Amino acid sequence: MSDIQYCLILEELDKDVRLQKPVSFLAENTSVSKEEIQVLLANPPRILHYFPNQNQAKKIQARLMDLGCHTRIEQVITGSAYPFPIFDRHYRLMKRELGKAIRAKVGLILFLVQLEAEEAGEALPSMLGPFSEGISDYFRGSDTVIGIDDIRFIVIGLSTGREGADYIKEKIIAVINEHLAGVRVSMGYALYPDEGRSLPKLLLAAASNRESGSLVEQPDITGDIPYVFSRAGGTLTPIQVCFTEARGKIFKRLLNMDPQSLLLGLSQLSKDKQREFLARLPFDSPLVLILKEAIDSQTQPVSDSALQEELETIVYYMELEEGLNERKKNQDEILSVLNRLESLPTLPSIASRLLMIASDPDSSAGDLTEVIMNDPSLTSRILKIINSAYYGFAQKIGTVKQAVMLLGTREIIALAFGISTVKLFEPAHLKGIYSPKALWRHSMCTGLIAENLCKAFPEYRKLGVFTAGLLHDFGKILIVEKFPELYGQVHVEARKYDLPLYDLEEEKFGINHAIIGEVLSSNWKLPEALVHGIAFHHQPFSASSHSQFAAIIGLADYLYHEAIFHGELSDDFSGFPCELSSCHWTFLSQLFPDFDNDKLKMMIEEALDIIKRGQELFAILD
Repeated sequence: MSDIQYCLILEELDKDVRLQKPVSFLAENTSVSKEEIQVLLANPPRILHYFPNQNQAKKIQARLMDLGCHTRIEQVITGSAYPFPIFDRHYRLMKRELGKAIRAKVGLILFLVQLEAEEAGEALPSMLGPFSEGISDYFRGSDTVIGIDDIRFIVIGLSTGREGADYIKEKIIAVINEHLAGVRVSMGYALYPDEGRSLPKLLLAAASNRESGSLVEQPDITGDIPYVFSRAGGTLTPIQVCFTEARGKIFKRLLNMDPQSLLLGLSQLSKDKQREFLARLPFDSPLVLILKEAIDSQTQPVSDSALQEELETIVYYMELEEGLNERKKNQDEILSVLNRLESLPTLPSIASRLLMIASDPDSSAGDLTEVIMNDPSLTSRILKIINSAYYGFAQKIGTVKQAVMLLGTREIIALAFGISTVKLFEPAHLKGIYSPKALWRHSMCTGLIAENLCKAFPEYRKLGVFTAGLLHDFGKILIVEKFPELYGQVHVEARKYDLPLYDLEEEKFGINHAIIGEVLSSNWKLPEALVHGIAFHHQPFSASSHSQFAAIIGLADYLYHEAIFHGELSDDFSGFPCELSSCHWTFLSQLFPDFDNDKLKMMIEEALDIIKRGQELFAILD
């Protein structure tokens, strides 16, 4: 059970405030001693007191304002399920990070750090203030640092297991040694899902480990148990493992079963897992309606011991267990790269400035013009495109200012951003799997198609649908860099077995390029809509928000591949199937009236026109 309280936090004092009055007032109205209050008031920000209801906190706040003390009120969650009171907004932030790990099906680590002054009575900086905010840059791009109260902060991020904990521990100690002298530090950590599958349990486990004064190594109870079995606490049967973890070729083999066998297997999963399985099906699969009806009605298949035995035999011969262990090994290697900030690609500075202008409601056309004109190469390429047949203006456009006036800030930002990110797609290690130009052109076309799809949705254009389309496949670059040979084999198998790349990525690596893109785009501090559009364009059902936005990016990607195929064009991406899932179809039907196969064919034709026009654009830039 959890209870709600309200916390009053001192933020600052007026310069001419006399401490005697607020000290006396707080001593009379709280259980805090005058000596403690004097220390708190002298070192803002500080937690002053917890109150059982908001009205009481507001009364104290109003009186303190009269006395020159500026405060704020935070809603706090307390109760036996939590080791200490925790701000509601901090809880939601940590829950969001846990949600990312659950959706990506990866591990997560939560470090709880508590500080204590070596000398009694000495006041340390509050973890609610600039200290915890300032140390965030010392950690990995995938980590989140949260100041919990005056003496505690939490570091939460993706995990490669216990072996990755030492890396974070060293960072914590190094940061504290650099910024705070003479401080006692105790810390503990908890791993998801090993030590808890919910946030309260992870917090309790981390607090329990911290009480020992050091990182407590839990005994390895998993032994030689395959990765997926240990992840689920050893409770899954082989059939449940197969239906929840199958990807790529094995998932396709499941879909080739007769419906009765499929229903028997799915009946052994929870309803949420059944819906996850359904959401992965291609939208035009005949199984969609059959399984949806059975899942919605929760109709139990007829018990058949012979059928059950046959299903178990099929699962056994799929040899999933060996693949899962190899998947876990590859996944850990990728996560170790993502967990090291210095190893991640960075967004070009000009692209970062363009994004800042796009997200700032107070920015002007003049701000955009100035940023572009400070980059002569970018200025030259933009004017070259504006004056080409691609736009077809009768008169020559001689300045960036004219271009912005004619096309508008949003289109110029999209064009400039696309040009400025070319170098991101040019690493030498792409050669042999992708042509860097082909990957960039595919990405640009996907952005242009997504922008065209949103003609009737100005809100999605404002959110940056072109940028999400441009960066939707960027996670592939990291996989190519880390696993060039294995990823090359994934491409061969995708063509051979007619399977989507992202599905085979999950089979081989336990993570797909879209989720890697989520980590990279979060590290670049892109807006949430862009992060979700990149992360969930193949699986919009997994997005906690902006699901329709993600579905549009997935549709744009699908239309590109279909247009290449139907237009008999050739590039490095031809021959790779790109599926729309039944979940895509659900979200897209909400957006587009009369969304059906005929509508889809019209969209493919429009996409083909955009690609052909895009080829003119790329010829100008070459």
